[in-house]
Amino acid sequence: MTKEIEPRIDDEGTLIKKHDVLVNVNNGEVVLVIDTTNQAGVSGLAVENRYAGIGDWLDVYPDRAFHIVGNADTSIG
Repeated sequence: MTKEIEPRIDDEGTLIKKHDVLVNVNNGEVVLVIDTTNQAGVSGLAVENRYAGIGDWLDVYPDRAFHIVGNADTSIG
């Protein structure tokens, strides 16, 4: 089984990308966007917050469910 995770946009219409830091507009929970693959071969973007016990594929949430507050990606050089 190979499945691509559907892209999502935030509450302002911006495409959500890897390492974006998001706030759920409904409950205020903060999550980090990661790129992952499961044992069934499904790969794509997921949201994670280990402290809150959140770990879901991004596409289980509707468009505009999150607000992007930043991006944790860093590059050196």
